[in-house]
Amino acid sequence: MYIVVSEWEAFPGKEEEFDRIGKEVARVLRAQPGVLLLHAFNSGSKKMSVHGYQDAATYRALVHDPNGPFARAVADKGLERIARWVRSESGETIELG
Repeated sequence: MYIVVSEWEAFPGKEEEFDRIGKEVARVLRAQPGVLLLHAFNSGSKKMSVHGYQDAATYRALVHDPNGPFARAVADKGLERIARWVRSESGETIELG
């Protein structure tokens, strides 16, 4: 599985709106083939999301395509009007046992 952990920062006073819109964007992404998991959590003032994809190619096709479902949902819902993407870390999972 290909895992991505992304950090977002809601603009001041926009935290609740970010949570609401983030759920709407997540619904779109979760419905795509090859999305295996999608969770979020707060880490202090940071908004973190954890995504699991079938493989890196699926991730790139869904998230990095400027006309793909993620980019369209972010634009349609106005996510970047209320928050900014800070960074992401990603990689293939490692079997631990």
